[in-house]
Amino acid sequence: MSADYDRLFHSSDPAEAGDDETTTVDPKAVQAALAASATPMPTGTGRTAPPAEPMPVTPTATQSSTPPPRASEVTSQIPPTRAAGPQHGAQPNGMMRSPQSQGQQGARYEQQFAAPPAQQQRHAPPPAPSQHFLDQTDNPGAWTGGQPAVASAASMGNHRAIDALSHVGVRSAVKMPSQKGWRRFLFLLTRINVGLSPDELYELDLFARIRRNARDSYQIGVFGLKGGVGKTATTVALGSALSKIRGDRILAVDADPDGGNLADRAGRQSAATIADLLSDKELARYNDIRAYTSMNTSNLEVLSSDEYSGARREFNEEDWSAAVGIVSRYYNLVLADCGAGLFQSGSRGVLSTVSGLVIVASASIDGARQAAVTMDWLRQNGYQDLLGRSCVVINHVVPGKPNIDVDDLVQQFERHVAPGRVIVLPWDKHIAAGTEIQLELLSDTFRRRIVELAAALSDDFDRLERR
Repeated sequence: MSADYDRLFHSSDPAEAGDDETTTVDPKAVQAALAASATPMPTGTGRTAPPAEPMPVTPTATQSSTPPPRASEVTSQIPPTRAAGPQHGAQPNGMMRSPQSQGQQGARYEQQFAAPPAQQQRHAPPPAPSQHFLDQTDNPGAWTGGQPAVASAASMGNHRAIDALSHVGVRSAVKMPSQKGWRRFLFLLTRINVGLSPDELYELDLFARIRRNARDSYQIGVFGLKGGVGKTATTVALGSALSKIRGDRILAVDADPDGGNLADRAGRQSAATIADLLSDKELARYNDIRAYTSMNTSNLEVLSSDEYSGARREFNEEDWSAAVGIVSRYYNLVLADCGAGLFQSGSRGVLSTVSGLVIVASASIDGARQAAVTMDWLRQNGYQDLLGRSCVVINHVVPGKPNIDVDDLVQQFERHVAPGRVIVLPWDKHIAAGTEIQLELLSDTFRRRIVELAAALSDDFDRLERR
């Protein structure tokens, strides 16, 4: 009986009971087995022991009610605890099984654990918005349909990193040796390079100003209300200096209706005139224009006017408009040597298209008055903006000291034009000879003043109010 009892209630053989299910005993079957095996047991007094009472068992799930056990009885099974682990201070019992979850047990009803959720992919944080994007967000007009509009290349050229490097100063490892004065002789004798003189640095600054980009075809008119003040000589010297320093195509046009001598002072190479150019209907390239111009040693090209004796009519506004419409496509700068009158048709045509102006006056009281009248006429006839881009040239046409205070005259003219735009040209022997003008044969002072005049006019190349 004890063997059957142990086999029924205390079997811990893994082969008989699985690790994951609890053995359930039928109480009726247990009572029947105990009654069949009950036999009288001998005792020490010769009396027969009473039959053993059946042990209480754990009720099944189908049993509705079970009488409570007596106080002297010990149940064979210990009810499972709800705690997940051993209580504090309790001794572990090797015979106790780990508590199982509620519900049906067994290998058949083994809980299917869900697979652990896949680890979410981590994305790198978005880059910080650029300054250009911040500028676009500040501008409501830069957004279209909730999305930022595509910026133009012009607006984005201000934010490129490569453009910022142009403002970084770089010191040259080798100094440029001086080409003038004692600094040059010191370098030639001892090879000691002390650098450029202040005068040479000033000249380099003038060259940098002259080399500014002239948008479209920039046109400059040379005016003077009185003949013999040196308009043509100033035009040739100015055009030669611009062409020598800039190195691009520059054309001087003889716009004097009285038959000017611009081609003779610049070095005539072709007998063609403006009339011949306008009569040609097959002008498609620069070489076609070059066939009607003359070029001097400074690469200045000149387009002459008709000979006064053979001209059928005077040079008028229509001729200038047609000529400038052709040559402006092939030349960066166009200079116009105008006549002595502002009411002439050709002069009116030049004033309607030019963006810069040179007013030439002689170093005399009469010449100063003519220059003052010219400035007043421009102001009173709707050319106030053109007067703001004008330069005044006081030319010494005769040797010796004039009978007028030139310094005082400069101050009076600077009240109407910007400072630095009143240029005083000294008397030059090469100019007074009346022959072809060559820039290299001019005096140093005359050449420097012409370069200053070219730099002052070049300051207006990038002004927005140009016509």
